[in-house]
Amino acid sequence: MGEVKKGKVLIVDDEQVNIALLTAYLKDSYDLISAQCGKEALHMAREHEPDIVLLDIMMPDITGYEVCRILKGSEKTRFIPVVMVTALSGAEDRIRGLQAGADDFLIKPLDRIEIVARVSSLLRIKHLHDELINERDQANLYLELAAVMLLVMDEKGTVKLLSKKGYDVLGYSEGQLTGTNWFDNCVPESARELSRKMLTDFFSGVMSFEGYFETPVLTKGGKERIIGWNNVVLMKDYGNDSSLLISGTDITEKKDADEKIKRANEYLGNLLEASPIATLSIDIDTNITTANKNAANLLRMHVDDLLGRPISSLVEGDAFSDFKDIRDSEVTFLRGKGEKVPMNVSTSLIKNSEGTTGLIIALQELSKLRGLFITPLTEDMQYTGDDLQHELEPGSIYLADCNRKDEGYLLFSKLVKQGKPGLCITRKNPEKIRLLYGLSKTPLVWMTRNKSTGQQALDPSELFKIHPTIHDFIHKVSDGIILVDGLEYLLLDNDFISVIKLIEQTNDTVMASDSRLIVQVDPGTLDKKDFHLLKRWMKPLKVLKDI
Repeated sequence: MGEVKKGKVLIVDDEQVNIALLTAYLKDSYDLISAQCGKEALHMAREHEPDIVLLDIMMPDITGYEVCRILKGSEKTRFIPVVMVTALSGAEDRIRGLQAGADDFLIKPLDRIEIVARVSSLLRIKHLHDELINERDQANLYLELAAVMLLVMDEKGTVKLLSKKGYDVLGYSEGQLTGTNWFDNCVPESARELSRKMLTDFFSGVMSFEGYFETPVLTKGGKERIIGWNNVVLMKDYGNDSSLLISGTDITEKKDADEKIKRANEYLGNLLEASPIATLSIDIDTNITTANKNAANLLRMHVDDLLGRPISSLVEGDAFSDFKDIRDSEVTFLRGKGEKVPMNVSTSLIKNSEGTTGLIIALQELSKLRGLFITPLTEDMQYTGDDLQHELEPGSIYLADCNRKDEGYLLFSKLVKQGKPGLCITRKNPEKIRLLYGLSKTPLVWMTRNKSTGQQALDPSELFKIHPTIHDFIHKVSDGIILVDGLEYLLLDNDFISVIKLIEQTNDTVMASDSRLIVQVDPGTLDKKDFHLLKRWMKPLKVLKDI
């Protein structure tokens, strides 16, 4: 056990013999310090903070009355008990001592038993007072540092105490709301009547506050904030008056964030539901949490049959055991009664601040993604010679100058009329191209939404079919020529990055072949940065003679 701390006594007397006498009486029980004049007493009191002062009245510089008045007037020393030690016993002298703030009197000659008893009693009172002060300081510190609002109010709603956090939230200076009515100042008018009734019902015992509830509050600037309240305690004050202690947290930003997340999730859910692409989502346990109608139709199941089902029951292998973003990966799904169907799959992680929480899966039946079947045909030879052979290198893509709108078509038609197998993918009407350039056999693909023309056609939403179509054609022919006109039309249903990826794929295919590709696009439909990205793999198509 730790050693009990001794009390500290300051003895003030201008006579050394009196100091020696008091020291002899008290030295076994207390730590003693001494001073022989008033000014020294004040210095020792401030420097050493004694627990009690035994103070002689008659001193050479300033009297004990004045020393006591100064000590009691100082914030630092006013709670130190002061015992006036005097040979004066008149009522007038005691009154002067009491007016100066003295706590007790000892009359000379001094009695040892009386001195020890008085000092011991006053020190006990001082220690109790110190403990109360310490508890008060601890409570005030808690109120200062508390991360929650602490509110105490009486049955009428009068604020008796509000923590610093509460003042910060409401925008008032500390203490400004004490004694004012909480409902009149801090509750919006729309919620005032209900809030008053809740308080009345609680004090009358009609209801008890259990759990958690939320109410709006009004700041000094007139703005509403939302407080989540809990930990309600009924307290009895002196006189048996009741008060309510309640703690709360400002949840305004959290409520706003939760609402935004809710709206975002609803919006995402609506997007997934309305998406033309079959879409599923799975949680961290790989169970299906959402499925749109297109996914259900593709898998030949009902949406309700998919929800909550492990994704592993629908796929071969462990395609989704590792949560990661993938693009255009082939995964075999089981649909209907177990039919195996290769799917083109892309995934996207769903994350929050705590990490991965799910995966969105987009599905497309692989067979539907194949390009058009092209039968290579050659035109009847109308030109001889190889005057154009050296102009277009095999394995290259060329960009036609759209200021000379026919240049790409004229070069393409002349090459196919020399016997090269050709393929034209165009935004223009194929019948008009055949008539204008004399192409009777060369396969033409029309980029149009109209699929009832009798022509091979690609909708702008079918961008994914263009590369497979070109790839298939190149692998069927030798020394071929391809013309693509109207890439800007694809931007109606696709983002620019998707068009760039199409050109990248096509460029890789052309570079590995002995064929060549001419691209004709109107730069006026793109900004300069996009046009630069589009043409970076392409060579300019030079103006050729005799075209």
